[in-house]
Amino acid sequence: MIDVPVGVGSERWVTNAPQRTVLVVGHNITTMTRLLDVLPAFDSDFRVQVVVSWSGSDPFHRGLREEFHRLGVVIMPWDQAIRTRFDLAVAASHHGGLTDVNAPLVILSHGIGYTKNSPGNRKPETGNRKPETGNRQTFGLSPQWLLYDGQPIAEALVLSHPEQLARLEAAVPEVAHTAVVAGDPCYDRMLVSLDRRARYRRKFGVTGDRKLIVVSSTWSPDSLLGTWPDLVRQLLAELPVDEYQVAAIMHPNIWQGHGPWQLRTWLADSVRAGLALIPPVEGWRAALIAADCVIGDNGATTCYAAALGHPTLLAAFPHDNVASGSPVDVLGTLAAKLDARRPLRAQIDDAISIHRPGTFARVASLVTSEPEQSPRLLRGLFYRVMGLSEPRGEPMLPPIPHDGLPGTPPRPTATTVGVRFGPDGVRLTRYPAEVQAHALFPPDTSDHHLVSHVDHPGRVLRSIADVLFCYETELDEPAAEWLAANRPVCEIIAVVGTDSTLLRTDDGQHAELIGPIPDAYASIAYQWLADGKSLRELPATLTVHIGPRSDEVAIRVW
Repeated sequence: MIDVPVGVGSERWVTNAPQRTVLVVGHNITTMTRLLDVLPAFDSDFRVQVVVSWSGSDPFHRGLREEFHRLGVVIMPWDQAIRTRFDLAVAASHHGGLTDVNAPLVILSHGIGYTKNSPGNRKPETGNRKPETGNRQTFGLSPQWLLYDGQPIAEALVLSHPEQLARLEAAVPEVAHTAVVAGDPCYDRMLVSLDRRARYRRKFGVTGDRKLIVVSSTWSPDSLLGTWPDLVRQLLAELPVDEYQVAAIMHPNIWQGHGPWQLRTWLADSVRAGLALIPPVEGWRAALIAADCVIGDNGATTCYAAALGHPTLLAAFPHDNVASGSPVDVLGTLAAKLDARRPLRAQIDDAISIHRPGTFARVASLVTSEPEQSPRLLRGLFYRVMGLSEPRGEPMLPPIPHDGLPGTPPRPTATTVGVRFGPDGVRLTRYPAEVQAHALFPPDTSDHHLVSHVDHPGRVLRSIADVLFCYETELDEPAAEWLAANRPVCEIIAVVGTDSTLLRTDDGQHAELIGPIPDAYASIAYQWLADGKSLRELPATLTVHIGPRSDEVAIRVW
């Protein structure tokens, strides 16, 4: 129980006495992210106090307390919340004891509108009307989710498009008068952030012609992760690390249902291969904006990617679970399917090369009928329900943050490297080594050598490496001293700095290669030796081609 800022006798403890109190019903991390999109409606208004609570009945409520604590939002126990009168309650789902809330209720969708069917014989959590067994109805737009004792549960049901209103009028006409078409706040935030694309790409380590491939999975056995769990590592195995960056967006219900530790453990080899695993709360929208191609399923994230105009491929799509006429339904008719019988890289490259603006215009047109207007419409709705005049300032629409992203993706800890010297310099091609066994169509690495971090957890992999390396930032001593104290157990041992690599061969030769991609340069020395030449024969400078870029690398040998 809390005594301040809301509750019996709280007036004794507050510094600023609010005129209105708002209850945010959290449910789970997914709904929390949508609610955070709408809370700027109360920006800079001393008259309003917001608290959050949840019933705990949602199976994916793990992590809520920690996230709201991190944000600094006051958490009220559920049993106290349902005994307290609020001026407004806002939820982004239709379950979790909403009929017990003592406040006029506004319900929003926590996805891209209402796009998923629910089984017709699903036991209703609230309400008194049961659909016929075997009939499939849309989750959130059917009687069992919207009526209680024959009356609408919510004071207002927020929709993003009149298409949803038409479905609502057909399915539950008793609720139609509560509907408010107020756009999509999540999509609006992405729209006003499109000009930050270059910033987001830099955060993901993607510059120049390097491509960002985003894999997105919703939850459930029919999802991408549920039906094709090896896809991420298969992609990584086929895509050269210097030409492609792979990022993964996993639905918060995956994170919280299985546990963050478990998800990271499942994807551990992929992260070691360079996968950027996006946290469940923030970062996924920036990844979508930054993407060159998105591979997904019937989840809202995949649909948002298509609506933003990106090349989009479907790796899973349970058609019978998708509401007819919804934007996701349209996506299923327009997007190409990823085929496990064909090389994945070729399909990605084809999707990018043939994509044209407007390919998914029909999808975008169904996401919202009020683009960039949700802050104005939602604030007006909230304040009307509270019986309070709106603040004088304009409604806020915060862009997606770029400084809160997870940072530069992990660098692969083991790679197979191909090196070819030619008249125009030297060309390097690198693939993640650890995931090669999972490749559907393995790249030809017959002439490649193995490079591994000295602390890679695979002992066998480490023992057969031709080059072992560590990063200068990992050392407690100067790189030269570390190299002197550690005799190579392979052909070359190297210390990688911010703009140079210092290396030592097994016969005591030393070299320093200076350039912008230092973690690749030890392979140049290795191949030079493998071709039967002495390091002292290396030129003072070399043009090095790695992926889509070319750089001049300075070389010093002693």
